[in-house]
Amino acid sequence: MLVHVALMGWVGWLLVVEPLLGRRASRRLGLALDRGEPDARTRFLLTWTWQGWTLVAVTLAITLGLAGWNPAQLGLAWPRATAGFDVSFLLGMTASMVAGALIAAIALRAVARRRGRARTTPAAAQAAVLRMLPRTRRERLAFAALAVTAGIGEEIVWRGFGLAVLRSWLPYAGPVTYVLLLAVAFGWAHLYQGRVGVIVTAVLGGLFAAIYLASDSLLVPMVLHVLLDLRALLIRLPPDDPASAATGSSTREVS
Repeated sequence: MLVHVALMGWVGWLLVVEPLLGRRASRRLGLALDRGEPDARTRFLLTWTWQGWTLVAVTLAITLGLAGWNPAQLGLAWPRATAGFDVSFLLGMTASMVAGALIAAIALRAVARRRGRARTTPAAAQAAVLRMLPRTRRERLAFAALAVTAGIGEEIVWRGFGLAVLRSWLPYAGPVTYVLLLAVAFGWAHLYQGRVGVIVTAVLGGLFAAIYLASDSLLVPMVLHVLLDLRALLIRLPPDDPASAATGSSTREVS
């Protein structure tokens, strides 16, 4: 009974509390930047980093400790080809995602340069995401730490734990249902990124879930997730402009 309550409570926290906390943290960062607080972005990135590891710790404590699951139930195992998938398909999917991420990063840098010259103003939700991206060397180091944390932690929490719960609660659902539900949950977790961000992260979450189901391991999704998040370091943004901080505008925009 205690295990069931703990699992239900943790699922509720992840689906209800975490998205709202993320949106509030994003708004607070914007206010701090508007006030010109020193190291506001670095503090924000580092705070999200330790909070990410806290989510992982609680997830492991509930599943491996309280519930007595084994690591493989969370995808913490070496990849293997499951029924209906072969290794060449998995490797091809992985290579395609990596190549796509690199091409997208190059394209984003080009767009940022062009729109920087035009001084366009992004939409509110997009501006909030842009303001999280690093400008200084210190911020870039903090962002890299957060990218690694998200790549590992979010896979354990949203794919490993998520799929294990779905298999327990919906044992007769098929892989497509699992992928769709995991995609929706992951997109919702990124509520602070606005409608477009929710859709994009949902699609990525679905792809990561499909790779996880194909390999019975989170190793490949983790590596891909980290690489996708680190690509933001290739986008060069100018220092914060105090004159435009109040409107949240940026001299460069990415989409």
